[in-house]
Amino acid sequence: MPSHHNYARLSLLIILILTLPLFLVGAQMASADQTPVRTEAVELNVGDSLVLQSNRLSIQQVLLQGNLSAASVERPSQYPASYFQLNASTPGTYQLDVIFNQSTEYNVNLYVRQNTTNAIENSTAFYVSGGSLELDVTVFFNPSPTQALAQVPSASAWDDFANWMGNFGQAFPTWVKALYLLLGLQFVFVGGLWIRRESARKEASSQPMDAGNKAYLWIDVIYKFFVVSFVAIVAIMGGELILLFVLRFMFLVSLNLLSLWDLFVVGFAAGAVIMIYLIRFTLAKAFDLNPIEDE
Repeated sequence: MPSHHNYARLSLLIILILTLPLFLVGAQMASADQTPVRTEAVELNVGDSLVLQSNRLSIQQVLLQGNLSAASVERPSQYPASYFQLNASTPGTYQLDVIFNQSTEYNVNLYVRQNTTNAIENSTAFYVSGGSLELDVTVFFNPSPTQALAQVPSASAWDDFANWMGNFGQAFPTWVKALYLLLGLQFVFVGGLWIRRESARKEASSQPMDAGNKAYLWIDVIYKFFVVSFVAIVAIMGGELILLFVLRFMFLVSLNLLSLWDLFVVGFAAGAVIMIYLIRFTLAKAFDLNPIEDE
């Protein structure tokens, strides 16, 4: 059994070494074709306005998500445009995604205009030498100072944790969330059956597993889940990059596919595998909690 595990690890290492050069070349090619994306987070009070302004007609498309019934949008009659303004009548969070495109150079200014004094604050400027730009802005409308004095804050540690989890989840593309969900359900179901079978087999041999042994087996299931997820993510991203590489340099075909390359997703998956492996290794060596290898 140990030689089988060593062979599998060696095979995985050889596959990674062989595919790494094509993966890096394809990543550079995909990053060169991909539209630059900038992310901003802006906090302002209810009544203040978030203003997005360009010195040219570069605003091509706007996507606004949130409580639109409480939002007031000052927008142009047609696109492309150079001006966009958002304010809200009640506290809330909005997601504003804007696509810019212009053949020549242009500037983009993002700032907050106060309702009472018309003063400008939190100004951020972007210079683009030409081409497209995607600006994703998370807008937090807080209660106005008068409303804040009249309200008693009810934030709790659970609310902070839930808010953090929501913001953390936004960093992952939808296809990655779906992949983790599908693989997670499968591993929970199959892993539970496997642990139940091993527990019954141990009890039949008068060597019942305690809570520590079962916890180790669940950690082993989690480790295998993250390993399979990491391999699947690398295979999907690498497959797209290799496909684009082959089509461009062998068949001279250029496809405008949605780029799946995301360094944060790959880094998170690799870090999760390493972290769970270290926990699993520590439990097996320091506490001798591996009931399968005891036979």
